[in-house]
Amino acid sequence: MDNVNVGGEMPAVFNTALSIFSASFSLLTIQQVQAGVTLAASIIACISGIFAIRYYYYATKSKKKRA
Repeated sequence: MDNVNVGGEMPAVFNTALSIFSASFSLLTIQQVQAGVTLAASIIACISGIFAIRYYYYATKSKKKRA
């Protein structure tokens, strides 16, 4: 009985990539992931704080011009 190549080459490439990604992510621990998430959250918090300061600076500046 001959093997029939139903899916072509694409499913094989996808399955290989999925296996490689799964193996690499299984090496990560929760503590390593938590450190990265904490760093990303702190950077986002700093950036949003800077934009809040900028917003309130220009909002009070425009109110002073009107008065």
